[in-house]
Amino acid sequence: MYNVLVLLLLLSTHAQMEPYRRGHNITLLRSVLTVIRGRENWKNTPIFIGGHSNSDDLNNLMSWLQNTMEVTCHTVDTSTPAKNEHALGNFNINADNSLGLLFCQSSHEVIWFNMDKRLRRLRGIRLIVILLNKRSSSNKAIMGTFKRLWHFQFLKVLVLHRDQIYSYTPYPVIRFFKLDTNVYPLFPPSVQNFQGYVVSTPVGNDIPRVFFVKDKKTGRKQIRGFGYRTFVEYLHRYNASLHVSNSHQEHAINSSVNMGRIINQIADGQLEISLHPYVDVPENMGDNSYPLLIASNCLIVPVRNEISRYMYLLLPLNQSSWILLLGSVIYISGVLYYIQPGLVHRTWAQRIGLNILDSISRIINICSPSRIYDPSLRYFIVSVHLSILGFVVTNLYSIMLGSFFTTLVVGEQVDSMEQLIQQQQKVLVKYYEVSTFLRHVEPDLVDGVAQLLVGVNASEQVSALLGFNRSYAYPFTLERWEFFSLQQQYAFKPIFRFSSACLGSPIIGYPMRRDCHLQSSLNMFIMRIQAAGLLQHWVVSDFNDAMRAGYVRLLENFLGFHSLDVDSLRLGWAVLLCGWLLSALIFLCER
Repeated sequence: MYNVLVLLLLLSTHAQMEPYRRGHNITLLRSVLTVIRGRENWKNTPIFIGGHSNSDDLNNLMSWLQNTMEVTCHTVDTSTPAKNEHALGNFNINADNSLGLLFCQSSHEVIWFNMDKRLRRLRGIRLIVILLNKRSSSNKAIMGTFKRLWHFQFLKVLVLHRDQIYSYTPYPVIRFFKLDTNVYPLFPPSVQNFQGYVVSTPVGNDIPRVFFVKDKKTGRKQIRGFGYRTFVEYLHRYNASLHVSNSHQEHAINSSVNMGRIINQIADGQLEISLHPYVDVPENMGDNSYPLLIASNCLIVPVRNEISRYMYLLLPLNQSSWILLLGSVIYISGVLYYIQPGLVHRTWAQRIGLNILDSISRIINICSPSRIYDPSLRYFIVSVHLSILGFVVTNLYSIMLGSFFTTLVVGEQVDSMEQLIQQQQKVLVKYYEVSTFLRHVEPDLVDGVAQLLVGVNASEQVSALLGFNRSYAYPFTLERWEFFSLQQQYAFKPIFRFSSACLGSPIIGYPMRRDCHLQSSLNMFIMRIQAAGLLQHWVVSDFNDAMRAGYVRLLENFLGFHSLDVDSLRLGWAVLLCGWLLSALIFLCER
């Protein structure tokens, strides 16, 4: 009888311990959640259910969460493929008002991918990972879980295994540690110190954002550019360091970084971030930081269609103004015909001719060809008005004409895609940006523009641009143009101009892996330096460094003293010749 009682007791104890050995420690989880609830609030609890989970325990837990904790539960399992999941952020769930639970056995379960997709852009969420009790509690096994969490960039994490609570920090390297419920706060706070964490990324020339210069005193390579300065200052502020993975590579002046390859490396997980600011990264390949710039992306085109100097005489007035002046000559001649005294003894033809000459003289503000004695009041008033008109017209004309002779006057330039096609202006584009270029062209113009695009690698484009190759137009963001245009700030005759043929206004930020752990702190830092005006200061400073390194140079195509020659007066001679011919014709007719 005694043996039977002992056997029954052992079986009962085994039955009670079986859930503990095989299931999850729900009791520990409830105690942890109770402690957290006493310190901070949350409204939503996404629950990610992996394999080997006890449905009764989970149902009881959700009932307890909803009734006692007064939170809303959102369950996610592996019945829906991860690729078909939608981010919880689309349902007004944010990281501040949520606490997630993950029930799993190992770090290789499919539920991790469902969680990754569901918590897209919610990596700041507080997350508790509950491991199966029967899972190994060795340091290697626990480290494997934290490495998986770091792979998905979750930082505010607790791991519960049996009766132990763990957390971790990835800075400067991954290490985990035990906790108890008396620790405050339980979840790691937002990172303000990376503890010497090393960010590794390749660097190439990308003027003016990032470029290499050589120190003349030491001969060492240094990096400049507002993109580099911003990133390095950020790392310094958060106690991190930069490792240039291609530091031994030579960078020629005409070389350029291959951003297509860098974006692919980020998408493949080989890089976590690049210090080369770039346009918005596709959603499925990575993320972008807060914009350093939102700049118009337009074509810079060579300045052409220079107007000959002899045509300057016509430029101060447009066509309608010249027609108006011609009409005013006829009108003023008619008025003078009726009010001008002392011409009664003249013939009709003589009076008409004299009045026309008089009206021309008054408009160009020279002495009248006729003398008037004892003028009437109305003639005096009209003469005063005509004198003022002549003074205004001639002075404005002289001022405009003088200003034209002090600069270069050009005609119509390329300012639209239609004009680009009309003038058959070739455009030099990086080959991996051709499709992006055409996406921003109006559909009915795509075929015409596509024939004008010349796809080259980045270094060829930079070489053509630095060599002022005027055979091509180039797609340029406004911030690049403001930098390169400093080369022609003292030039009398500009080489290129920023046209109105634009391709949108891209967001320019640092490309990084999806849900990168650096994103939130980097975003705040960028906003601070923008408010301080450091970007504008660095652009001017970087231009001086680039000029000393030979990347850019100042253009000094001054127009020296140039006296008016016969060719410059060609239009005047043409008018005089026409006048002589007309006078000769009239003289022959009068004969």
